Amino acid sequence: MLSLYVRFKLFPSTKALFVPHLAELMKTMAEEPTFVSAVLSEDCADADELVLFEVWNGSQEEWLSEQPQKPYRATYNDATKNFVADKEVRFLASIVVQN
Repeated sequence: MLSLYVRFKLFPSTKALFVPHLAELMKTMAEEPTFVSAVLSEDCADADELVLFEVWNGSQEEWLSEQPQKPYRATYNDATKNFVADKEVRFLASIVVQN
């Protein structure tokens, strides 16, 4: 199981434009066979900072070999490139899982 932590620092006043695109991306990701879940959260201290936490079955290598090339990701990246001031992506390996 693989988790992704994606932190977005948005340009001011772009959140309302950005979030619908990310919600559509999440909806499309949910159709992938290895997708488990995704949660988008807002930083309580900074409304222009969002964190997306994704969980996928498989390894980082499998995710990297399959997901970045998906056409829907290119569409999303093109649509949101003017909203994101900074983006940080971290791959996390599960240690303990509790449902």
